Amino acid sequence: MKKEHMKNFIIFIAAVAVIIAACFVSFDKFGTFNFIKGCIGFARIALTDTDYVEIQKSPRIVLTKNTEVFFDKIEDEGYEYVEQMGSIHTIEKDGKSENVSSHVNGYFTRWTWNK
Repeated sequence: MKKEHMKNFIIFIAAVAVIIAACFVSFDKFGTFNFIKGCIGFARIALTDTDYVEIQKSPRIVLTKNTEVFFDKIEDEGYEYVEQMGSIHTIEKDGKSENVSSHVNGYFTRWTWNK
């Protein structure tokens, strides 16, 4: 019986370690610790015709297939593009400016609203 408990304990520790590792990888790649939302968003971008996926609301994080999709979407939401300084893009709506940072890789572009 003791070997059975030890085996279950080791499986539990391994599962926790995998979940923690997945959270850190998700934060690195998608900007969110919620690896399930990050993976689902990536799958929708990579495997379907979806061009724009919001994976987190606060701070807002969006994945797009390319930068043009993002600019079209923010214009549809009433934002006006102001300027770019490096990877930080300034957009404005109703006189209020917001900074959005971009991270581009071979599969998607991640857009994160800075608070």
